[in-house]
Amino acid sequence: MLLKNRIFYLGLMIFMIAGLRANAQNLASDTAPKTSDPKVGTQKFEVETESITEADESMETYLRDQFPIISDEAVSDIINSREYKVERQIEAIDTVRHDTIYHYKYFYEVGKNYLVDTAKIMWELNIPEFRSRIYQFYNGDTVLIDTWNNVVGKITDKTYAGHFEAYKLRNWPSWKDPDPKKAHLNATPPGPNNPLGLFVVHYDENSLRYFHGTNKNKLVYSEMRNLSHGCVRNDNDNIAKMKEFIIKRVVKTDDLSGWLDSKKSMIYMMNDPDKFPVEIYYKTFDINSDSFGPYIEFYKDIYNYESGKIDTRLNDPSMIILTSKENIIEEFKKEFNKGLTVEELSLVIDKLLPNKKYYEKYYFADLKEKYLKQ
Repeated sequence: MLLKNRIFYLGLMIFMIAGLRANAQNLASDTAPKTSDPKVGTQKFEVETESITEADESMETYLRDQFPIISDEAVSDIINSREYKVERQIEAIDTVRHDTIYHYKYFYEVGKNYLVDTAKIMWELNIPEFRSRIYQFYNGDTVLIDTWNNVVGKITDKTYAGHFEAYKLRNWPSWKDPDPKKAHLNATPPGPNNPLGLFVVHYDENSLRYFHGTNKNKLVYSEMRNLSHGCVRNDNDNIAKMKEFIIKRVVKTDDLSGWLDSKKSMIYMMNDPDKFPVEIYYKTFDINSDSFGPYIEFYKDIYNYESGKIDTRLNDPSMIILTSKENIIEEFKKEFNKGLTVEELSLVIDKLLPNKKYYEKYYFADLKEKYLKQ
């Protein structure tokens, strides 16, 4: 006997695909973007279906519909949390014969932050790194949801650093070339060939900078991505996910569901409760960690701010952090403060900075081995 896909969630019927429903039970484990944060916790999902493949596909379909900007890594972690149970049921066919039916149930641990109806987020960008990070504020914690490549402004058309707020959305926008020499040209109509792509998030009223898609997606994956007129280009898949997410989980004071599949040009001024912070840095180094340990990475000073020529009318100087021994030591002490003394770190920096390569991770354990054990 074949069973339809079913996901049970909170005892309510939620149709994701034909015959799919979900039932969640509270659990105290960790979650996302990897299952590692006890402040977030998880809930258990039960999927009843014929095969592991169908169960995994059903779970992924639900996750991407419920929380469109969930990262591929987080989906993989949830799928890999799978456990299963087989139940045997005997059913009488008649007074003599019986049929044995096997029920296959699969269980997944899903971060509670992915199950919210309303999400509070922050969009962060580091200009010389050419990368965004999307954070969610949940249960007193700041959870990294995803990170992706961007194209930022050229030195002649800079993207500015500062504390901003998303305030306006545009669907299927037209585009007018900002070059005064091209003022006579007609605006590019909405559609796939439009340089703004299919969706726009405005955040800076003073300089007309905003996040948008692109008609040149391959440039989002080039090495040096300081190529735009000052706006921030996103991979079209990522901006499409942000559009769906903002409409479903961020804007709650109005119903924008009609935008989801619309190819109509529309503008929406966000109400105050729905606006979200946009933090844009200009930081030419970063100290972070991954599965291999803590590391430092350097980024090219694409706007030559080390010369001291910074337009403070449009930039917030506190959001511009340049590579120096003092800044590196301060951040290391704040983020890790272990594995190296300040004196050891100072020696490492003195030897590393003259030979550094941009956009390459230097692990502190390797640097210690290389420079302090000679």
